[in-house]
Amino acid sequence: MKALYEKVMLSDQRSVLVRQFQLPYFDSLWHYHPEYELTYIPKSYGRRFVGDHVDTFRAGDLVLLGPDLPHFWRNDDEFYQADSSLRAESIVVQFPAAFDERVLAVLPEAAAIRQLLQRARYGLHFGPACSESVAESIKQLPRQTGLSQLLALLAILNQLATDTEARLLASDGYQLATGYAETERMKQVLEFMLANFRGEIRIDQIASVAGMAPAAFCRYFKNRTRKTFVDYLNELRISHARKLLATVDLSVGQIGMECGFTSNSHFHRLFKQHTGVTPFHYQSEARGR
Repeated sequence: MKALYEKVMLSDQRSVLVRQFQLPYFDSLWHYHPEYELTYIPKSYGRRFVGDHVDTFRAGDLVLLGPDLPHFWRNDDEFYQADSSLRAESIVVQFPAAFDERVLAVLPEAAAIRQLLQRARYGLHFGPACSESVAESIKQLPRQTGLSQLLALLAILNQLATDTEARLLASDGYQLATGYAETERMKQVLEFMLANFRGEIRIDQIASVAGMAPAAFCRYFKNRTRKTFVDYLNELRISHARKLLATVDLSVGQIGMECGFTSNSHFHRLFKQHTGVTPFHYQSEARGR
């Protein structure tokens, strides 16, 4: 199994590591590293986990993560089928925390970028307009080297700092990664939830996955995510429901059942609580677009 602490291979001769991935599906595990990370998704879709936050992602998704923030991107199930022709693409830019502390700190002109990096400690998701405006510049980064690449990254970050639609991902009370064993446990819990959220998941089942008694697991999960297990599970289900409402030709009731809700009224109530609109309204708006 891959180590959940990722060693980013930055040498003394470079301040930035830019990698472009073209894969059948994203295969990174739930991991963290002490570097900042800017991730752009040119192609594919699925779910994005950042700290205690879970949401769908699609082509054009752009996220900036701070140091030691656990994360992973998981494609939807169809990407993992043996006969799938789907592809997952990403451009990942990583740079050390010391870049902010030792370089940008002495540049008054970089104040906006420093504020952006401070906000990114718990993850920032950028609005579609801003993401689109920097997409071409990000796509050029893998082809650049040296100072040209670094200056291009600074220009991108400076533009992202103006995005008024950027929103925080993990809650500001989220506890950042502290070690391999704890991160491995949380990864196993998330993988089990992803595989089974469409059906019933009992507390004793998920506690067994974590190797804990149910009461101890509930305290552990709430301490790590600032959410109860049930709240987190419902957030995952609502995230999946939003995707289905926008992309498949099923009734709202069928989609609720597909996402693990046994009660249609419960599905409607939670969906409106999370999104501010009813499933019917969300579906009609999405199809209109």
